[in-house]
This record gives sequence, structure tokens and C-alpha cells, in this order.
Amino acid sequence: MNRIYLSNNIACDFVFKQSPKTFKVVENSVVKTTKRGDYKLLEVTKKEISTIELLEYLAEVLKIKERDIGYAGLKDKHAVTTQFITVPFYVNISKFKNTERVKIKELGFCANRLKIGKLRNNSFVIVLEQVSEDGFEKLKQAFENVRINGFANFFGYQRFGVLDDASAKGMKISEIGKGSKNQKSKILVGAYQSKLFNEWLNKRLEVSKNITDGKKEGILKELSPALIKIINSSNVPYKLLPGDLGFYYKKGKKDFEIVNNINKYNKDFEKRAFHPSGVLFGSRVRLATSVAGRIEREFIDYSFDSLKGARRAAWVYPQKSNISYNKKNKTATINFTLPAGSYATVLLEELLNKKLV
Repeated sequence: MNRIYLSNNIACDFVFKQSPKTFKVVENSVVKTTKRGDYKLLEVTKKEISTIELLEYLAEVLKIKERDIGYAGLKDKHAVTTQFITVPFYVNISKFKNTERVKIKELGFCANRLKIGKLRNNSFVIVLEQVSEDGFEKLKQAFENVRINGFANFFGYQRFGVLDDASAKGMKISEIGKGSKNQKSKILVGAYQSKLFNEWLNKRLEVSKNITDGKKEGILKELSPALIKIINSSNVPYKLLPGDLGFYYKKGKKDFEIVNNINKYNKDFEKRAFHPSGVLFGSRVRLATSVAGRIEREFIDYSFDSLKGARRAAWVYPQKSNISYNKKNKTATINFTLPAGSYATVLLEELLNKKLV
């Protein structure tokens, strides 16, 4: 896929070698603990171990099944990460002895098992190497561009590197109709969903770029010049189309609406109140309509219906951001917070204007 970058026009020069020294992630949970409950909430800090490896390890040590362990998101292997998991209330945590690679802290009880996405956001601290003084000035400006403009919410390369050829194996599961009954098959099918989402999102970036550049190609030929002008009036690089399906947050939940008035939704999008979304295929997921829907349907596998499906924000913004420079070591440290499910490495690629791997 020839990736398109719209958020930042400054190609920075730095080296990022992902390791526990250069990459730290802290998961910010929405779960409140209680004195009693059906589950125990644990805070886990891990180093050089993937979430899936962690689940296998904990299941063995705590003498429980992997499916009994709840978690809110997959965290990088080559990093120091802090995340939350749940185990049944009867599990004796004293069986686990902290090591350099895995440390567990029991926080209390909670009513429900943690599920994917059940977290507020993730905070990152990332160290970039081989940054010259002039290069840091460019990096500062590029980081500011991404902070102001936002960036395309691609799935990062980690999503496809959990297992070899993850998306291809997930497609194979789809073709033979096996479904996703265990952790590994869920990850494989998820990687396949993610691959199609990334391809869809890149197509939408191509359409957005054509609108900005005044090119009336492909599906844009169906739209009137007046409508294209309204679409292009937004300051956000990602352009809304008729029929887009996005959401507002209302009382902490996503409330989806179809874009049927470009002016209205452009204003809300610029205010960061409205969030356009793309589809992760499944049998029960709601789809976009009109022009946006016709593009979306090109990237859906209709043969696979064992998943309900979901929708994912197409465009996100870093929050609580900061950048500093160490002149002696020629390193830059960036801090920021991203919505649940968004990838810090994708933000780094926006700064580079190219893929990391």
C-alpha cells in the first residue's frame, strides 16, 4: 500500500529503535474498583513481553484458563508497558512472584471482566535518536502540525506482527468459516479486519487529497462542484463525504449519525466533537451510505459473519503533548496521549512521512 500522509508536510530525520529504554506506555483505565466483585483488577507492568505472551504466562502460573483473563488492549512487546487485566475473584494472586519482566499489583475488585477497548486512553513517552539541533527545530514544527491537524488512525505495524502473516492467516480463517474462539484466532482475524481498514483509510486519504488538490477523479465525478467546494471548506485534511458514518460521545458512549449535511458536520469535526469512522467488517455492524458507503463496501469481506463487527475512528488527535531535546545525547523525547486503540508508531510515521518498517 502506497501510504498517503496528510497531517504534516515536513519530513523529519530521526532514528527510532523500539526498546524498553525508548518506548513507554501507560494504559489509563475507566474501571473503578470496589470492595467486592466477581473479578479482581490487576495492574501489570511488563517489559519485553507481548500481551498474548503475558496471558499465556499468567494462565500457567495462576492455574487458570486464558479465557478467564480479561484485558482492554494489546500492548507492545519491545517496550515498558503498564496495563490492566481482570481475573476471577477467587484467584490467589500470591501465587505470582514479581520478576524484572512482569510485575503485578492488585488494585481491588470490580463487577465485570475487562474487554477490548474498555480503557480511557494510552499515554506514551518516546525517545527519538540521532536528532540534530536543526533537525529538532523541524521536528518541533512537525509535531505541532500533527497536534493541530490530527492524523489518520491507521493500525500500526504491531497489529500485523503479533504472529507471522497474521492478516493472511486471518483471511484463511474467514474463508473456511472457523470463527474466532480462542485468543490467537481472534488476533489473526483482527489483523485481517485491520488490513482492510487500513486499505479503506488510505483510499479515503487519496480522495481527500484529490479534493484538496482540485482533482475530480473516480467517485468525485459524481459530486457537483458546489458540493465539493463545501466539502473542501473544512480545515481538517481528512474530508467528510455524503453518507459518512461518524459518532459523538454522549454520556461516555458513541452515538452514531450519518453525514447528511456537510456544513454542519464539518463544523463539528473541526471542533473535534464529531468523529468520522471506518468499518471493521462483521455481520451486525452498521455501514456508511451514499458516496462514503460505496467506497467502504469495496473493503468489506462479506463471507465472514462470525464476528459482530465494529467501527473505528478514522482521524484522531494527540493530547497532553510535549517535546524536549537533549543536546548532549542528540535525542528528542516526546510525550502524548492517544485514544484507546490508536498507535503511537503511526504518529511517528506522520513525522517521518514514511513507514517505520
